Amino acid sequence: MSKHFTRDEVVSRLRSEIAAGRPIVIVGAGTGISAKFAEKGGADLIGVYNSGVFRMNGHGSLAGLMPYADGNQIVIDLGSRTVLPVVKETPVIGGICGSDPTREMPVFLAELQRLGIAGVMNFPTVGLIDWGSRYRRELEDTGMGYDTEIEALKVAKDLGLFTMGYAFRPEEGAMVGEAGMDVVIAHMGLTRGGSIGSTYSREEDLAEAAKLVDAIGDAARAANPDIMVFAHGGAIAYPDDTQYIYEHTQAVGFLGASSAERIPVEEPLRAATAAFKAAKLRS
Repeated sequence: MSKHFTRDEVVSRLRSEIAAGRPIVIVGAGTGISAKFAEKGGADLIGVYNSGVFRMNGHGSLAGLMPYADGNQIVIDLGSRTVLPVVKETPVIGGICGSDPTREMPVFLAELQRLGIAGVMNFPTVGLIDWGSRYRRELEDTGMGYDTEIEALKVAKDLGLFTMGYAFRPEEGAMVGEAGMDVVIAHMGLTRGGSIGSTYSREEDLAEAAKLVDAIGDAARAANPDIMVFAHGGAIAYPDDTQYIYEHTQAVGFLGASSAERIPVEEPLRAATAAFKAAKLRS
C-alpha cells in the first residue's frame, strides 16, 4: 500500500534533498514497472498523467493533448490500479487537465487526494499550443485556457495538495508564482531523443534552454520567492543535459518522462530481443 503524504511532508522532503546538494528528480510513469523501478532508483516524486500511457504504448507523448481518451480519468485509473499499488515510500503526483469543462474540479481533486495522490500539476496543458496561434487564442477566449488550469491548481492548493505548474513563457511563470504554487516547471517542449522524440528539439541549444529556464524562474520567483524551479523537455533529455542546466541556471530539479521511462528502455529491449533471436537451433 502506498504511503499518503501531506503537502508539508512533500515540501519538507524536497527541501531536505536540495539542502543536501542533491537535485530533485521526478519520473513520469506510464506503467507500474516504470513506477516501481523509478522508486528503487531514488526518484523523489513519481508523476502519473495521460501521456505516460500513450508513450509506453509506443506513441508520441503529444497524444496526451489530443482527444483520444479522457485524460483526467486516466489519472484516476493509472494512479489507483497501476502506480499507487506498487509505490511504497514516494509521493505520487497527478497530471490534471484543469480546463476540462466536464469536471467539477473540487470533487475530482478531492477524489485524487482520497486515493493517495499527494499533489498535482497542469498536464495536459494548452501551454504546449503556440502562443498567438488562432487555436490557442480561441481556447483562451472560450474558457479553456491556461488561466483556467491555474485556477484548478489553486483549488488543489486550497485542498492541501502539493502543486506544480508547467510554464512555457515568463508570463506563465509569473502566473504560477502569483498563484502560490510550490514548484514552477520550465517546460522546453517535446523532448528530443529516442525513436519518437522531437526533431525540432534535436537542433536546440542547451544554452538557449538555460536562458529560458532562468527567465521563467525569475518571473515566478518575483511573485513567490520560495517557489522551487525545475526544468523539463526539449534539449534537456539526458543526465549530462541536466547537469548543464543545474550548473547554469537556478533550477534545482528535473522532470523526466520520455527521458526516464521511454528512451532508456528502447535500445535495451531491441538488443535483448535480437540476442534471443541470434541463438541457434540444434542441427
